[in-house]
Amino acid sequence: MMNAIAMDISRLIDRSHFSTPTGIDRFELQYANWAKARSSYFIEMGRTKPIEINRGRANGLISELEQRWSTAALTQSQSTELEQIYAAIDGRLSWSQLKSIVPTKNKSKLQQWGMNAGKVLRTILPMSRLATSAPFVHVSHTNLHRPAAFSWLDAQRSNGIFYVHDLIPLTHPEFVRKNEPQRHLQRMETVLKHAGLVLCNSQTTARSFETFAEEQGRAVPPIAVLPPGVEHSFNVASRAARRSKRPYFLMVGTIEPRKNHAMILQLWRALVDEHGKDTPRLVIAGKRGWENAQVFATLERCPQLRDIVIEAPDLGDAALADLMAGATALLAPSFAEGYGMPLAEAMATGTTIIASNIPSHKEIAGEHAIFLDPLDGLGWREAIETHAAEHRRRAPLTLQKWEKHFDQLDELLDAAARQKSNADRQTSANHSGK
Repeated sequence: MMNAIAMDISRLIDRSHFSTPTGIDRFELQYANWAKARSSYFIEMGRTKPIEINRGRANGLISELEQRWSTAALTQSQSTELEQIYAAIDGRLSWSQLKSIVPTKNKSKLQQWGMNAGKVLRTILPMSRLATSAPFVHVSHTNLHRPAAFSWLDAQRSNGIFYVHDLIPLTHPEFVRKNEPQRHLQRMETVLKHAGLVLCNSQTTARSFETFAEEQGRAVPPIAVLPPGVEHSFNVASRAARRSKRPYFLMVGTIEPRKNHAMILQLWRALVDEHGKDTPRLVIAGKRGWENAQVFATLERCPQLRDIVIEAPDLGDAALADLMAGATALLAPSFAEGYGMPLAEAMATGTTIIASNIPSHKEIAGEHAIFLDPLDGLGWREAIETHAAEHRRRAPLTLQKWEKHFDQLDELLDAAARQKSNADRQTSANHSGK
């Protein structure tokens, strides 16, 4: 039926000045494009109520971010950075010296654009009656820790649609910032209070959410597992020719404690002690996060890893897909994940996967990965040395595309609309019969 929805794009507005997206940024952008095709309403959360955004301006923001974040073609700057990375992998230039002489990117234009985005996009009017009556969709966790921002739903409806990505701050609080568990508790309580439908990226996340609801003594709302689609860049990157002579391994994601960079870096230091300059390179594609001072110190000051470990924090999708397609293997030694998007992307490019044996990884990759305990350093070293000696490719897999994801979501929304319509008719009939 393709009915309009009301979608919260607060995160896109807040993050609009970034040159590259996080996984959640990309996720919300995909949903925003889907909502735009439905001629939907876009809102930003105020302190106690939503603010409707001018539709034309919201569509302009979505289109601009789509062009900046999701293009499958390499830009000139991405091509240049990739050539430098491949040259560093093959020993044709020093990555550490290059980083020391390359000036910091001038982000002032993007930052100013982002600062102005919120001012320009907002209207001074509250949500219109039609926007208020449309199904409410929230997919990013943004602002969910502020219950007052969603209090308007109490009077309007209790059937919001919320996407839950993980409950890691509650299940593994040791891996997050000190205040994050309490904030995430508030987020999940907001979802429980207002959700008519909860969408989850994996059965692992769905089970965690069910357990949380039961522990809170609350009824579990309807849950549907809708894994994210794989970005187009990764579906086409498998056809790219390998661009390095030396084997290299790839880690993808924010550098934070649960990703287990510490174990991998110490393992690489041991490899250098044994193999010297013949050690395969390690490329870390991800921004620096939090609570990881020792890892950051190792990256900055460990002489054994200089020019062996290449830190690339700002790669776009097309560049990352190119890099992944040529990697000897993707390394994913995480202690906890709600989903693990890099595994799906590696499967799409035909890249070998060596991953921790956690439930979400097994759910995604099944028989298409080598699974090891995240504490088994010797096992990881053996697997890395074996694959460095013999570059193995897997057949690229055709994984779920975003179109299939949204086809399934459309079916869920249409079924919910029919159920509500039938319930309304039944209520009307009951009243007329009195």
